[in-house]
Amino acid sequence: MADYTFDFSWVPDNWPLYLRAALITLEILAWSAVFSLVIGLLVGVGLTSTKWWVRTPVRAYVDLFRLTPLLLQIIALFFLIPVLTGVNISATWSGIIALSLNYGAFFAEIFRAGITSLERGQWEAGSAMGMSHVTVLRRVILPQAVRRMLPPVGSMLVSLTKDTSLVSVIGVAELLSISQSVGAQTFRNIETLLFATLFYLAINIPLAVAVNRLHRKQVVDA
Repeated sequence: MADYTFDFSWVPDNWPLYLRAALITLEILAWSAVFSLVIGLLVGVGLTSTKWWVRTPVRAYVDLFRLTPLLLQIIALFFLIPVLTGVNISATWSGIIALSLNYGAFFAEIFRAGITSLERGQWEAGSAMGMSHVTVLRRVILPQAVRRMLPPVGSMLVSLTKDTSLVSVIGVAELLSISQSVGAQTFRNIETLLFATLFYLAINIPLAVAVNRLHRKQVVDA
């Protein structure tokens, strides 16, 4: 390997494949991010409930998806969804569902930690002003908790971008899958993977910068 010569002459012919794969990766990221954040918020609030019949099932969900491998979840759901629902969905949407459920469990813990980190007195003050529990949560607790949750949420979104590559195992033609396919055709596996790395960096660097700027703005405004 010491005299290995890099060759990227295959790039012009395969550029459209990578572009389509990048768009698929962005689609998976966007839908998974939205769904997992919504799941995380709802389940995170459920984890703070004082009612055991609310807290127990959501805790079971969180533990199931946090303590088992994501790759296993992607494969299992790909085969289970048609069996359980009788509906055949695309591999792409099967991957989105698996990623959403997995990251929703992690976001739930982040939301739970952000909510419980605030003083109990703020709940009591809101109640004393005649606000309902939901109103206190929406107008008092969550706006403050979001500031504390931004760094871990941003880190999780970056991880989500990278984990979209795992859906290649069920045949989704995202960046990693296309890289492997092009590498098999051109016998340039190292170069194809390096080229895919550039796309992942192009997605994650702006995402990380945006989250950091938003966090700094929240700190200044506080």
